[in-house]
Amino acid sequence: MNNSKTPRRCRQAGFSLIEVMVALALGVIVLLGVTQIFATNSQTRAEIERTGRQIESGSYALGLIESDLTNAGYWGEALEQPAGASLPPVCPGLGADLDAAAVELQDAMGYPVQGQAGLSGTCIAPKTGSQFIAMRRASSCALGTAGCGAADSNFHLQVNACFEPSDSSAPLPGELEISTVLTDLVYTERDCTTDAPQYRMLSRVYFINNDDQLVRAELTRASGASAYAEEIMVEGVETMQFEYGLDTDDDGQVDVHTNTPTTTQWADVAMARVYLVVRNLEASAGYTDTRSYTLAGNSYTVPTAFRNHKRQVYARTVSIRNVAGRRESQ
Repeated sequence: MNNSKTPRRCRQAGFSLIEVMVALALGVIVLLGVTQIFATNSQTRAEIERTGRQIESGSYALGLIESDLTNAGYWGEALEQPAGASLPPVCPGLGADLDAAAVELQDAMGYPVQGQAGLSGTCIAPKTGSQFIAMRRASSCALGTAGCGAADSNFHLQVNACFEPSDSSAPLPGELEISTVLTDLVYTERDCTTDAPQYRMLSRVYFINNDDQLVRAELTRASGASAYAEEIMVEGVETMQFEYGLDTDDDGQVDVHTNTPTTTQWADVAMARVYLVVRNLEASAGYTDTRSYTLAGNSYTVPTAFRNHKRQVYARTVSIRNVAGRRESQ
């Protein structure tokens, strides 16, 4: 009797067609989910970056304007300057006659801050509906001090501190001179010997151009002739508006708030509130902004071409301390 067993044929294990198709379907679903998560994360990251750049632009723009507003009306050792009965040009100091241009600048010192909704003239070209602001001051450092820059052909200010009672023709303390020729600035300190400090005169105008850029135009004579050189400071600023606080009784305190100061009231501006609408430079998918904004009593409607761009209103209140401080101490 043959007890040997017939060897079994081993069957090879594997996946059926149905199992393979189910696995493929599950893989596709997982892959789609991962892809969707990746795409969403990428969009979110891009949106955060756009918003971050917008916040940086808004903060930087406010900081620029605040810096000049805070120091507007600084004249070195000189006191507050008298305001004329009429407003000076928005861009003073452009005359070919340098003596006349210096007088024009000195007259403008009575109005450290000046602005309005529209503008006649050609020194700047602001966007329609957006306001501008002109600010005048002396540099916060005197020529020759560390980090202040070298002497140049720009307009400079010098204030007399010498008092010579025996000479009736001598200038009195507080008298000032503006010139592009530094050798013409001959005032002295209290000892009547040491040269008085010389400060560069700064006349700047901030405005929004038609390309939605914050522009700073600054008086310069770098080319040998007086001009307001324009520099683009921030992109994506759609409009700029202002509200002003007036010190009407010369005590250094704000008595009236208005967004439309009259001619002589500009000399009493002791505070300004700045409003900016700043948008993302890139559109956001699926986003539409059809709102209207009210800034300092003025309405701003989002342009159709930029409704897919997110935007934000930035505001800051700035004390014009050289105007308020001098009056408060009187």
